[in-house]
Amino acid sequence: MRFEIDGNQVFASTGGRAHMPGQQWVIFVHGAGGSHVVWSQQVRALAYDGYNVLAVDLPGHGDSQGEPLDNVSAMANWLISVMDLLEIDRAHFVNHSMGGLICLEVAASNPERVNSVVFIATAMQIAVNDTLIEMSKSNPPKAYDFMNSGSYGKFGQMHDNSVPGNSLIGSNFQIMAHNPPNALNADLITCAAYADGALAASRISCPTLCLLAGQDAMVRLRFGTMLADSLADCRMHIFDGAGHTLMGEVPREINHHLRCFYDEKF
Repeated sequence: MRFEIDGNQVFASTGGRAHMPGQQWVIFVHGAGGSHVVWSQQVRALAYDGYNVLAVDLPGHGDSQGEPLDNVSAMANWLISVMDLLEIDRAHFVNHSMGGLICLEVAASNPERVNSVVFIATAMQIAVNDTLIEMSKSNPPKAYDFMNSGSYGKFGQMHDNSVPGNSLIGSNFQIMAHNPPNALNADLITCAAYADGALAASRISCPTLCLLAGQDAMVRLRFGTMLADSLADCRMHIFDGAGHTLMGEVPREINHHLRCFYDEKF
């Protein structure tokens, strides 16, 4: 679906199903250099489970217009603007990597709008190497290659993976390359600058779930477990053999954990 925020057209996937009154909302928030496409194996599953699903392209990403926003708080406020426009009172949030920082701010600052948060392969703070930030500015395709090489575990590196015959690395490269060239650089700078995660986590009381990767080379596991330990009502699951982009590498397992979490808590 398409709608307009601040004069810019926004795209969001609905999982191929019309939104229905009375159904719970699930909003998916992608990570640095991503788009709604990273959630392709989750949005349709939940939409057909009877949820109103929205996988947004952040400004300047995917098929959304505008410049990428330059700080986490601005991204969080933008998400609330989306909810206001679409008359979404409350929602479950599911995020990945940088999206986790955004959802920390959303849940801490707007608790009345948040039913739950699922954090996938993220942390309270995401350190970014200065060399990678410079690479994303001077040679974006090289940065895409570098990040994708560290985004999957051994299984995801092979063509016989969750999408047999296809390369998860190649597909994720295309997702990043579809964005404007400045999107990844803006995202990495935003991640590196965010330092309020611990404070935000301490303010979150809604049910949360942390799904973490044992072979995550982008956001190390120990930082994800620190996030889980800092949340008041949190359960955690670690995928030992998987890497950073869990949604593509272990999609069935991610969907199973989402369904069990929602069925038990809501």
